[in-house]
Amino acid sequence: MSDSSGNWFSKFKKVSQPEPKPNPGVVAKQTIETRKWNNKGVSLHNRGRYEDAIHCYVQALELDPRYVDAWYNKGNSFLRLGRHEEAISCYDKALELDPRFVMAWNNKGASFTDLGRHEEAISCYDKALELDPRDAKAWNNKGNSLHSLGRFEDAIDCYDRALRLDPRFAMAWNNKGSSLHNLGRFEDAIRCYDKALELDPCHVMAWNNKGNSLRSLGRFEDAIRCLDRALELDPHHAFAWGNKGNSLLGLGRHEEAIDCYDKALELDPHDAFAWYNKALAEDELGYLRDAARSYQQFLALAPTQNAEQIEYAHKRLRELGG
Repeated sequence: MSDSSGNWFSKFKKVSQPEPKPNPGVVAKQTIETRKWNNKGVSLHNRGRYEDAIHCYVQALELDPRYVDAWYNKGNSFLRLGRHEEAISCYDKALELDPRFVMAWNNKGASFTDLGRHEEAISCYDKALELDPRDAKAWNNKGNSLHSLGRFEDAIDCYDRALRLDPRFAMAWNNKGSSLHNLGRFEDAIRCYDKALELDPCHVMAWNNKGNSLRSLGRFEDAIRCLDRALELDPHHAFAWGNKGNSLLGLGRHEEAIDCYDKALELDPHDAFAWYNKALAEDELGYLRDAARSYQQFLALAPTQNAEQIEYAHKRLRELGG
C-alpha cells in the first residue's frame, strides 16, 4: 500500500498584517490620498477581497510609484490569488526600493515555494534571516522548502530554530513532525503533532498527519479516529479522505476504503496514489474492470520516482488484459 497523500507540512504566509512602517532611508512622499488607497486595500485584503485590494494598490501606486508598502501589499494579494509571478514582480519592486524589507524577502520566498522553485525560495529566506536571524516564520518557511527537496534533517534543524524562538508556533511543530515521519521516526513525529494540537486543537493538518503516522505504526483504529477529527473540522480535506482509506485498507475494510478514495478523488482527481490504492482495494474485491481503470488513471498521473508502484500497475494491467 502507498500513501495516497502522505504527511504534509503547512506553509506560513504573512500576508494580512497591517502595512509596516517604511524603514528609514526609503524616500517616499506619501500623500493622504495614497495612504487612503493603500489602507483601503489592506482592509479589503483582510476581508478576502484580493482583486479589489489590488485595484486600490494600483491607485496608490499611480499617485506614488515609490510607495514601498503598496508594492508589498499588492504582492501579498497576488500571492493569495495564486498569481505567484506577479507577486514576485511586486516584491522585487518593493525590494528595489528597500533591500532590507524582511517580510518582502520572506513572502517572495513563499511565492517561489508555491512555484516549486525551492532553491530560489531558500535564497530569499536566507536573505530575510541575514537581516533578522530571529524571524521564526522565515526559519519555518526555509524548513518547508528543504522538506520539499527531501532534505529532512536540514528541515528539522530549521524547525528547531523556529521553535527555540517561538515554542508556541503550532505550524512549526506540525512541520517538524512531517519531516520526522518522512525519516521513518513515527513516534517522534506523533509527539510533534500532539504538541501542535495542544497549541491548536483545530489544526486540521496535524490531525491528518498524526493519523498517517499512526497508520504507519499499524495502529489503524487510532489513525481513523484522528482522520475523522480532521474531516469533522474540514470535510473537504482530500488528504484526510485518502489517509482514512489507507487505514481502512489496512484493516481489510475494502468497500469502506473505496468510498474514502472516491471522496478524495472527487476533491482532487489528480491524486495518483488515491487511484493506486483504490485499484488495490478493487482488485482485492474482484472488481477487475474497475481496478484496471484505476490502475490506468494512476499510470497517467504517477510520479516517475515511484517505480515500484508503476511496475506493479503495469503488471496487473497485463494480467487483467488491460
